[in-house]
Amino acid sequence: MVSIIIPSNYGAVIAVALGFIPVLGFIHGNITGSLRKVANVPYPHTYATVQQCKENPSAEKFNCAQRAHANFTENAAQTMLFTLVAGVKYPQLATGLGLAWVVLRSLFLYGYVYSGKPNGKGRYIGIFFWFAQAGLWGLSVFGVARELLSF
Repeated sequence: MVSIIIPSNYGAVIAVALGFIPVLGFIHGNITGSLRKVANVPYPHTYATVQQCKENPSAEKFNCAQRAHANFTENAAQTMLFTLVAGVKYPQLATGLGLAWVVLRSLFLYGYVYSGKPNGKGRYIGIFFWFAQAGLWGLSVFGVARELLSF
């Protein structure tokens, strides 16, 4: 039989993993949806064409928002899971890294869409989200291994 003891401050972990991260996903979707209308990119097309981008600067901005959103969705689920798993053993650290991830992903989105830098290069202001994500992964693996090996 396996027992999992949830620390008393696990609520902060849940708030980040199941609160802040999904809210950021909602923000991504709203920004992308609003820019889709301005860029005049009809469904089911995922991105504006090169020609559309040449004719309408809003189309390029939409593409940047769409890519930022796609990158977010590629990483959000695993980050939520890593935060929840790591938080069982390391609640403060998991909460801090999860919040850092949210802040850095917000900077990534802002830079990608609103910085005005060509080819989405503004995203680099938030690129360090990878370190927070790697930290959460490492804590998850270490916490589980530590429990399984009882060291």
